Amino acid sequence: MIKGRLKKFLAFATLASMVIAGCSSPTGSGDSNAASAQKEPTAASKADGNSLSLFIPNYYNNTEKLQWESVIKKFEEMNPAVKVTLTNGDVNTESGKLTTMLQSGVTPPDAILMNAGPGRVRILSEVGLIKQLDDWYTQNNWKEKLQPFAYQMATVTDGIYELPHTVDAIQVYYNKDIFVKYGIQVPQTGEEFVAAMNTLKANGVTPLNTGARTAFTVGGLYSNLLQAAAGRDAVEALLYGEKKWTDPEFVKSGEMLADWAKQEYIGKESMSLNSSDLQLSFLNKKMAMFVSPTHIISTIAENKAEGNIGSFNMPSFIGGQKTNPTGGLGYTWVVPSKAAHPELAEKWMNFVLSEDYANVVLGDPSYNLIPASKAALTVKPAGELLANAMKEIEVGVGYNPSVFIGSEAKEAYYQNLIGLIGGLVKPQEAMEAIAEGTKKDQAAGYQLTRK
Repeated sequence: MIKGRLKKFLAFATLASMVIAGCSSPTGSGDSNAASAQKEPTAASKADGNSLSLFIPNYYNNTEKLQWESVIKKFEEMNPAVKVTLTNGDVNTESGKLTTMLQSGVTPPDAILMNAGPGRVRILSEVGLIKQLDDWYTQNNWKEKLQPFAYQMATVTDGIYELPHTVDAIQVYYNKDIFVKYGIQVPQTGEEFVAAMNTLKANGVTPLNTGARTAFTVGGLYSNLLQAAAGRDAVEALLYGEKKWTDPEFVKSGEMLADWAKQEYIGKESMSLNSSDLQLSFLNKKMAMFVSPTHIISTIAENKAEGNIGSFNMPSFIGGQKTNPTGGLGYTWVVPSKAAHPELAEKWMNFVLSEDYANVVLGDPSYNLIPASKAALTVKPAGELLANAMKEIEVGVGYNPSVFIGSEAKEAYYQNLIGLIGGLVKPQEAMEAIAEGTKKDQAAGYQLTRK
């Protein structure tokens, strides 16, 4: 019986690893996107000294495309001699496509907006594919222009190779009318959260769903649960190597995830969904709640559902503790070592940190990302959901482990979380597997350090 279950899990893990490669974080590159076909960046020309080439994530929808057009228009108005070329594609290091592109010999883009995380950036910096930016930080005073949390996350390893673009805030989004129909108030404690899920289930409503075919959605849900069950400080200590995944509080969080799936608080269909399916299911009210970063806001706006969607932090299961949105850096800018126009990339990065940029993006009620700049803190977002998320992270940000752990741990992390939801692995086994991946990363020299 055990051998059969293990064989089934290993087969599933192989499939999961293929899924993970394309969808480790919310770029849209792991799913089919009608709004943005996959493109490879075209070669930049050294002769064209006024052309800035940017490689950015695929758009989730046409709303995001229009947002970027507004940003580029503003930059070109401020820099009339510069023409910006945007290319969309896979900005994950997990799939290997980004590394292959930078090693191909073709002149790369001048700047790349990639999925953030020390482990991801390290894959490129260790082999000299991206420029070290310490001198730009000094010359442009970027430390003082970034929010402290963003600067801290960009400097957890030796040398600075990235400029943070956004900060993630992963929260629970909910359909207000479903809550009203069943007399549910926004829960303030972990016990109230479980009670709400019980009420929803008893009335035939799926409380939560996630998408095993897009692994980052599982990671986002678990990051909220992990903080609620173990506490922010414990998670921080875990990521800095001061605790282990096999410690009781983390095994307990795995037990809770497995139990929520067993109790069908997390819908059975989660194993077959991807992120696009998940968003559609939520907006069509096939589930009451959805744990997501702010990326969903543009889809909510495109579907004109802003008035019926609210958000809250998953409450703590530890008496007296408050919770924050979980996250880390969302997207981050890097400059290829062989970029044709690094001076234009530097000009662009200064623009991204400016109040001019913040006014453009935050003035759009459909905008769905939280800028990492201090300038953004002086601008009131036009969209209510984004304003709420930004207000919450002023108090503090919890941790989404997938942003911070190394590549071996991340592979085990996603595989085993999906396995827990599918009933294919036991919680203790899952945490042992993630701990083993962490050991491999540490042996290879990857470990966050406090500064």
